[in-house]
Amino acid sequence: MTFQESLDKAFSKYNLMNLTLRNRFIRSATFEGMASLDGSPLPELKRLYADLASGGVGLISTSACLADQTWLPQRRAFLSMHSDDSLSAWEDMVQAVHRAGALISLQLAPFYFFDGKPVGPYSDNPNVHQLSADEIERIVHLYAAAALRAQEIGMDAVQIHGGHGYPLSQFLSPYFNRREDEYGGSHLNRARIFIEIRHAVAEMAGKQFPVWIKMNSLDGVRGGITTEDAEIYGEILSNEGYGAIEVTGGSPKGTHDSRGPVNEDEWFEGYYLEQASRVRTRSKVPVVAVGGIRKLEMIDAILSQATSDLISMSRPFIREPDLINRWASGDYGPSLCISCNGCFKLIQKGKQLACVHTKTKDEDSAEAGS
Repeated sequence: MTFQESLDKAFSKYNLMNLTLRNRFIRSATFEGMASLDGSPLPELKRLYADLASGGVGLISTSACLADQTWLPQRRAFLSMHSDDSLSAWEDMVQAVHRAGALISLQLAPFYFFDGKPVGPYSDNPNVHQLSADEIERIVHLYAAAALRAQEIGMDAVQIHGGHGYPLSQFLSPYFNRREDEYGGSHLNRARIFIEIRHAVAEMAGKQFPVWIKMNSLDGVRGGITTEDAEIYGEILSNEGYGAIEVTGGSPKGTHDSRGPVNEDEWFEGYYLEQASRVRTRSKVPVVAVGGIRKLEMIDAILSQATSDLISMSRPFIREPDLINRWASGDYGPSLCISCNGCFKLIQKGKQLACVHTKTKDEDSAEAGS
């Protein structure tokens, strides 16, 4: 496949989970800090998503949205889909994205607390409660109820956040999950909570409502999930009804996180591509590549070598919401993002998501008038 053929493939329509995307580019879920106290999107988020849609992205994955607000007591402007209140703001945002030609998927966040306690699949720490089977059943129901609300407000799909070593992701990891019941031990058992979530969503929102997953392929800890494990999980979850798999990695205790190797000297473009390629060998559904993708030459390699089926990016769109339109116009220069993580540092300070190297429109206007 030539470079031009790869570009044609990247910018052509693509059928994903019975949805028609205008191209193969996905905005990967990214915390924006643009939610109100009730978890509904602020006007700033509507503008951000509308800009991404106008900028050419095929599918927008929202930031992680809580199925229940008690899952994260200190929410810090997290989205939440826990009740039927304030759904009009959600509907307005979805409609703005659709008017601009993109599709939008709600990412359902992992739980951190349950019944007021920090939780996980397993506990060798008195500060972490090991979830019981009954508690898992209640959590599964909350995911399904949130997915139904997402469907009712016009979201095109939901994505289950099973990455980055958070408590839900930990079920997949032999290091974090040492249970001896039906939720631990074998690959099938460790994936069981994800299977139950998928089935519960099908029961409440219908089998045809698209559900995909952001799945860890490594957590960067000794004895943790390996690429071989991820291959098996990809096969299991695609067989159980997940429509696509975005392959990621990392954990709070590991050598990697969502932004790649913790040691910046080890960073390279496409740091989760090998894992995605391996997952694709056994998955029966499309695989989405994510992880420091910055250049069209890399996208050419991904598509021409069949490493993955779609391309997911986050930080490049913070710097350039119209990056896809720029590339489509024939300006093939790499993303202007330098992976400095200044945007992440803003979030850590409680501010809204922004690129520290990009002036706002107000700043540009003020400078032009001075």
